[in-house]
Amino acid sequence: MSKTINIYYVRHGETYFNAKNMIQGQCDAPLTPNGLSVAKTMAEKLKSIKFDAGYSSDLRRAVTTLDIIADDNLPKYHLKEFREFGFGVYEGDSGVGFWDMMETKYNFKVNEIPFTEKYKYLYHEVDNPTAEKLDDFKTRLLKGFDHIIDEAKKHDQKNILLVGHGITIHAIIELISKEEFKGMVPNSSVTKIKHENNEFKIEYVGRLD
Repeated sequence: MSKTINIYYVRHGETYFNAKNMIQGQCDAPLTPNGLSVAKTMAEKLKSIKFDAGYSSDLRRAVTTLDIIADDNLPKYHLKEFREFGFGVYEGDSGVGFWDMMETKYNFKVNEIPFTEKYKYLYHEVDNPTAEKLDDFKTRLLKGFDHIIDEAKKHDQKNILLVGHGITIHAIIELISKEEFKGMVPNSSVTKIKHENNEFKIEYVGRLD
C-alpha cells in the first residue's frame, strides 16, 4: 500500500471584494479585519497538525492566509497553478445579478448545469477574450496537485497545507469525485483531500470546526 498524503485545502480569509459582493477572480483584494481574525482562528484549530510543507496560490489573499496559519519554519511555496479562475473583463464588477445577466446573454440556466460548468461561459472571443477557458483552468489546477504529490513523495511528506480560492476548491472536488458539489466552501474553511494508492479522495468539505 502506498503512503497516505493528506492535503488540507483552506480557502483564504474574507477579502474586501468578498464583503462587498464583487467579482474577484484574479484581482488581489486584501483581507478584511474579519478575514484576518477568522484566519487566525483557523490557525489555532489546525495547530495540532504537523505540516510538512505549505502551498498557496500566488495571489495576496492566499499568501497572507498561508502566512497566518503556517509555522514560521514551514517551507512555503506560492504557485500560479492554484490561482482563482480568471474572469477577464468582469473582475471588479458587482456580483449582484451577475449570473442572471449571463444566463440571459448566453442562453443557459445555472441551476441546470454542474457548478463549474457555468464558468465555461466566461470566455468569449469577442465579449471577454481575457477570461480563462474552463479546460485550461482545470488543467492547471490538476497540474498543481500533481506537483504537490510528486514533492510529497520525493521528500516523504505526510501532511500538506494548501491555501486557495472558492472556485478552485469546488472545481477540484468535482474533478476528484466526478459529482457536482452544491454545498458551501466558506472563507477560512478547510477541505481535506487524501491521496492514497494513486487516487485522490475527498474526506470532508468546508469545515470551520
